[in-house]
Amino acid sequence: HKLLPYIYTMNYRTHTDCRAICEPMYYHFPEEEKAYECKNEFFYGTELIVAPITEHTSENTNLASVNVWIPEGRYTDVFTDRIYEGNKFVKMYRDIDSIPVLAKEGAIIPMSKNDRVNDCSNPEELEVLVYRGNNTFLLYEDDGESLSYKNGEYLKTNFTVSEENNSVYLSVSKEEGDVNVVPKKRTYTFKFKDIVSADVTVTVGNKEAKAEVKKCG
Repeated sequence: HKLLPYIYTMNYRTHTDCRAICEPMYYHFPEEEKAYECKNEFFYGTELIVAPITEHTSENTNLASVNVWIPEGRYTDVFTDRIYEGNKFVKMYRDIDSIPVLAKEGAIIPMSKNDRVNDCSNPEELEVLVYRGNNTFLLYEDDGESLSYKNGEYLKTNFTVSEENNSVYLSVSKEEGDVNVVPKKRTYTFKFKDIVSADVTVTVGNKEAKAEVKKCG
């Protein structure tokens, strides 16, 4: 349920670009032979790779495994925070409650913090996972019920992350649309998932702004 903002954006991508939310690896890497060897593995939207486990659980370890093909680049498991360097197969072991889900380098994943209520309205609290790298994510939102988006009642918000030397920059800006489709007071929480420590500066426009900065455990 937390992934609704991400999923809704990916469904909009399906509407505009005819791209499915779940796509086999060879759709993204048609020239790579290894992409055809991982038959259960798939992209979930533009930012995530999912590797379902279909093997039996070991009676000795209570774990099951899957041979995950990781494309070229850096990928981070969203559940374990372990970082993998790509262009290889890695056998990953998980218990019955989890499977490998990898965020690509520079992934930006918007989520709702309202994950305990069966509600599909645009969230008042938006939590955004940010993985260092270079990438742009365009969040799409409308009322989720009517065709009013055809009359301009929608909002596209641009999130851009860039990495240069030892610095990571994240910018958030309105791309186009009507801000009235989202709550007037929205809280943003940005979680930089593969950074150990950093000095943080927040600016709104050209002025430095106050923000609460916490180190995740």
